[in-house]
Amino acid sequence: MIEGSMEVGGAVVFWTAAEFTDRTRLQRAFDGLGLGPYVPDPRPDSAVLREALEEVCGGPRVLVRPLADRDGFAVVKEDRGSTANSYTTLLVARVSGTPPRLHFEPHSLQTFDVQRAFDKHRGRIPAAQLSACLVKVVESLGGTRLRPTGAVYWVPGHRVADWAEVATAVEGASEGKPSAVYLLRHRIDPDAVRAVRDAVVAEVQTEATRIRAEVLSGELGGRALETRQRLAHELRDKVLLYEHLLHVGLDDLHAAVDAADQAAASATLLLSTASDNISQQPVPVG
Repeated sequence: MIEGSMEVGGAVVFWTAAEFTDRTRLQRAFDGLGLGPYVPDPRPDSAVLREALEEVCGGPRVLVRPLADRDGFAVVKEDRGSTANSYTTLLVARVSGTPPRLHFEPHSLQTFDVQRAFDKHRGRIPAAQLSACLVKVVESLGGTRLRPTGAVYWVPGHRVADWAEVATAVEGASEGKPSAVYLLRHRIDPDAVRAVRDAVVAEVQTEATRIRAEVLSGELGGRALETRQRLAHELRDKVLLYEHLLHVGLDDLHAAVDAADQAAASATLLLSTASDNISQQPVPVG
């Protein structure tokens, strides 16, 4: 990412994620930025094994299929016939234990290639996981999505330098073709205010409506209701932040968040009262 200097009110951010990112390098860099919890967890060993098998053995007529117990896979060759297809098992591979060990039937020179591919992929983060991680980081910096479907986001001016450090960390952890994290700084003018305001209004209204609908469904337990209340409080903080950043009133958003928060609080109270009534009922003696 190329850095520059100018007085900015915010930045439009987006990225192209590399196919793979080294998880250890990203973890080390994010830990230094206080963002360690946002690094994706290591993938399940079975998922890594499947990827290794696809890389080494996969082909137009060679399929990788899971076994019934889900701890391994069969590599199958498909032969197409005029009336039916036939299948021949070439290799069965399983993974077990901590640290993981691979087991093959039968062993061949190809199994050594699968082991090397497994070791390589085990320390990697795929592009989709990296993108999900970056969305969470944007949100942690008080940013918002500029498009309802994502892909383009906005970060407030006082957090642009933090995002620049994130960009450097992500690009430095890429493997193969690098990730590219873009940052378009801008001053706050009426057009920028309109774009960002519309984006945050859409985001907060959608989230507040979702929270209220989930609460009113009556299907949430106590812990889930507490989570919905916490999310409503986070939405309120975001509304206050954007009122300050954009110098605009967002009364409709306050009303939407209040409705979600009050619904969650009322449901929590009702659930607590019902639990107390049950606990106070006399126990039959028989």
